[in-house]
Amino acid sequence: MAQSEKTVQITVKLPKKQYEALKKYAASKHLSMADIVRAFIQKGMSIDSYTQEIDFITAIIRQEINIAIGGLSNRLAGLASKDLIMSAAAYYSTIAIIADLIDTNRYTTFREIEKKARQLAVEYTKMKLTDAEQLFLSGDAFEQNLAKLHGGAGDFSPDL
Repeated sequence: MAQSEKTVQITVKLPKKQYEALKKYAASKHLSMADIVRAFIQKGMSIDSYTQEIDFITAIIRQEINIAIGGLSNRLAGLASKDLIMSAAAYYSTIAIIADLIDTNRYTTFREIEKKARQLAVEYTKMKLTDAEQLFLSGDAFEQNLAKLHGGAGDFSPDL
């Protein structure tokens, strides 16, 4: 402590064991008990200040991470949605082509197959996940969608 710094005297009451431990510690460091107490107080106050700064910095870092992840998650969701549509279209196109190879009287052009497959893919992407899973697990739903591809049951919007 600098000599020019003004000090104030305080009284601190300690349990006997704590007093004895402090006295022994001060002797081992060749310092007065007052110097040790001042050092402990300064260290405790520094730790408290450091903790407050860490909490402030942590909040800023969390905010920046959330901003970065938010933008990326929106982009990933968009990409996943596009991938889902393409995957569903490919699935239905493949099934239609296989069905067409078995019965050549069902379609007049590949474009007709592809258009109906895209329409089914869009319907598929609008389904809840559980309904979509059920679609692929159900033989009846599979047959209904094949009928749609073959020009059977189901009307499609001309805008699709």
